[in-house]
Amino acid sequence: MFIFWVAKGGFNRRFLYTDNIILGIVSSLINIGIYENIEMPLWVMTPVVCGFTVLFLFIALFFYRFFRNPTRKISGSKNDIVSPADGRIIYIKELESNQIPVTVKKKRIANISEITKTDILQQPCYLIGIAITLFDVHMNRSPIDGKIILVKHTPGTSIGLNTPESTLTNERNTTVFEREDGVKAGVVQIAARGVNRCIVIPKEGENVERGSIFGKIRWGSQTDLIIPRNCEIMVREGEQVHAGSTIIGKLLD
Repeated sequence: MFIFWVAKGGFNRRFLYTDNIILGIVSSLINIGIYENIEMPLWVMTPVVCGFTVLFLFIALFFYRFFRNPTRKISGSKNDIVSPADGRIIYIKELESNQIPVTVKKKRIANISEITKTDILQQPCYLIGIAITLFDVHMNRSPIDGKIILVKHTPGTSIGLNTPESTLTNERNTTVFEREDGVKAGVVQIAARGVNRCIVIPKEGENVERGSIFGKIRWGSQTDLIIPRNCEIMVREGEQVHAGSTIIGKLLD
């Protein structure tokens, strides 16, 4: 039942309903191949074949779902800020001018001080946290059109037996995008503790399109979005969002 739950999308049931068909076809082919080529009593072969098939398909399906990259229709117009990640909204915070954003991942707090290298915080902003599960798509997409003006990598803290929980640091990448009219948006990729695997593909100075893939993040992770407060927020805490296709906010004229 768990395999069918994963095939249905795990925490997100919108994707890959055809997995059940793939599961049945591959399972049948494996069973036929084993029955035709291995001589073994039926009462022994049946549980062995079933167990091997379930294990093989579970592993294959897990990696298939984890590394998938479905095509997305980018929603809205240029003034619509789209979600940079798949996942669930865990907080929406208001930041005052020049207030350094503080991300929270499983009670571990991090000050995103590196973002002060740009002037994105010179106006009031929203800080929106998106929790990503193992069964969500792990590709990150640009929330706006524009040029990348900052890419800053912060390495994670190695796990030690004597390391206090409060001093541990998750690996993160902080990326800031700027449109031609000066509107900026920041994305913070936060890796799971001990995984330390955040990737940003473009370099500083390169241009990206709204909704285009700019990076990826491995395993259970989190992505935070920083956008100006002169926009209408279109999501709420607890809502499931999808990178590129969910509109997070609409910029006000």
